[in-house]
Parts: sequence; structure tokens; C-alpha cells
Amino acid sequence: MKFTTLVMLVLVIVIQLSPTLIRATTIVEGPNPSEEKLQCIVMNVIVPCLLPLTNPLIQPVAHCCQVMVEYKPCLCQFIKGEWSQALFNSPNARKTYKACNIPDPIC
Repeated sequence: MKFTTLVMLVLVIVIQLSPTLIRATTIVEGPNPSEEKLQCIVMNVIVPCLLPLTNPLIQPVAHCCQVMVEYKPCLCQFIKGEWSQALFNSPNARKTYKACNIPDPIC
């Protein structure tokens, strides 16, 4: 097994086991309860985009790009994240951003 593949597998397992990263909640701020703030849950992006983020031969599917666009404000947080940095700050991630028409995040 290649070292990179092993690292990615360990990364995914650790992220899945981390309760702080997989707990999805919506934050409602202000007097209007219909205003919801996007929470940067890394698993919401990793699940649909894992293959293109880890394999340079696989192009992202439409659902992956939709999720990437939705979580675009979170990409810098993912790039700087202790567990997600290797995945979101890689050449494969840059390829995925380009395929989804997302400019490279400048953090």
C-alpha cells in the first residue's frame, strides 16, 4: 500500500471518529430564526469529494462541486485544519477546485 494512500485512509478514519467534526448543527443568530449561519463541517465536503481529493485521475462529480461551492467560505479553515490540511492543501485539491470553477483559496 502506498504511503499516501495509507495516510489518507488514516485521515478519513480519524475524522470519522472525531465527534467534533461530524456533529452537524445549525447556528441561528439574530432576531430572525430563518437566518442560518453555515457551519464548516469538514465531513460534509470529504464524503462527496473524497475520490477527486485523493486521486488525480478522478474528476469531481456535480454533487461534489455543488458541495464545494456551498462550503467555499470554509475552505481556508479546512486548509488550516490540523486533520484536514493534507487533504485540502494538496495538488489534487487544487485540481478539484479548478474543475469546480472555484478559485484557489488565498488564506
